[in-house]
Amino acid sequence: MTLPPFLQTPRLRSAALPFAANGVLYGTWASRIPEIQERTGLGEGALGLALLGLAAGLVVSASAAGPLVARLGAHRVTLAALSVFALAVIGPGLAVGFGSLAAVLVGVGLTSGLLDVAMNAWAAEVEEADGVTILGACHGLFSLGGMVGAGLGAGAAAGSVSLALHFGVCGVVFAGGALAQGVGLGATSDAVAGAEDGPVIAWPTGPVAGLAALAVCGLIAEGAMADWGAVYLREVLAASPAVAALGFAAFSACMAGARFGADALTERLGDARLVRLGAALAAVGLAVCVIAPTVWVAVAGFGLVGLGFAAVVPALFRAASKAPLPPGVGIAAVASAGYLGFLAGPPVIGFIAEAAGLRVSFGVLAVLAVVVALGAGAAFRRVRGE
Repeated sequence: MTLPPFLQTPRLRSAALPFAANGVLYGTWASRIPEIQERTGLGEGALGLALLGLAAGLVVSASAAGPLVARLGAHRVTLAALSVFALAVIGPGLAVGFGSLAAVLVGVGLTSGLLDVAMNAWAAEVEEADGVTILGACHGLFSLGGMVGAGLGAGAAAGSVSLALHFGVCGVVFAGGALAQGVGLGATSDAVAGAEDGPVIAWPTGPVAGLAALAVCGLIAEGAMADWGAVYLREVLAASPAVAALGFAAFSACMAGARFGADALTERLGDARLVRLGAALAAVGLAVCVIAPTVWVAVAGFGLVGLGFAAVVPALFRAASKAPLPPGVGIAAVASAGYLGFLAGPPVIGFIAEAAGLRVSFGVLAVLAVVVALGAGAAFRRVRGE
């Protein structure tokens, strides 16, 4: 059996597999949130407030992760972060109330943000050093891992496996695997000499400011698709709950599949052109959703949005890694800005929907996709110093 190109050497696997592990772990705990809510006895408002702890931890650690990667090396930080993230995922399965859940979710967010920046920085370094293009496939593995984790979570729930046992086994297995890989690193480090004199926080300024702005716009749309997609189909087009869920399913499946083909397109078209074309396709998909006369036309639109946005974040991270900044700092700046967009997008879209309706709010998302398409050229030229 021949392995895919992005898994054919130990070095490539060291860059790609953390994405899959991250996805499995995220899908594992997220798939059982309803049981966590029942166990802790929280209402929707209290649960949402507890989840803000995860969001806060994610943004804070992402902005601080870049300088840490530069000091210690991306590969080493990736394995350490994967280990602590895996152990942090055990926490939600042990929470018994609001305080304990909020506290452990801050830990999940802090470790998740660190892992996200470090693994993207390591994959980008492998790309540059080995002359390969793998970031798209790496993000595809994250999407695939999330589906696997959610499937395992559904099976565990159906089998009445306790949260503590389910999360505990997953956490220990993945933490142990990451630590075992770390033993082989020895004293070798990809850290940057003099990085200890650099900034503690990566700010989205300078050469990566344009990329950060594109990340905000793109991830606002992605976050809204996740949180408002089913609501849109149900309230605007009168879809049943089961059919309404197909919108986000189409978006996710098309995004995951397209990411495995994004690397070949990147080599042919280049990052800037691919982002322009992808964002334009996403804008078309969102416009289809806005004007769709039936549910199934809108579901097709959701699929187009997933196809269009599939390569945007990998391309932005790849470009940020090549900015004249220490390794990881550019990615951290773009990632932290993008996360703010991802987290702020759903409530902003909610306010617009309340004032003007859901069709108008999805029209705003289409405009943001157009902004990404039109701004890609200038943002990529700026990071190259042109």
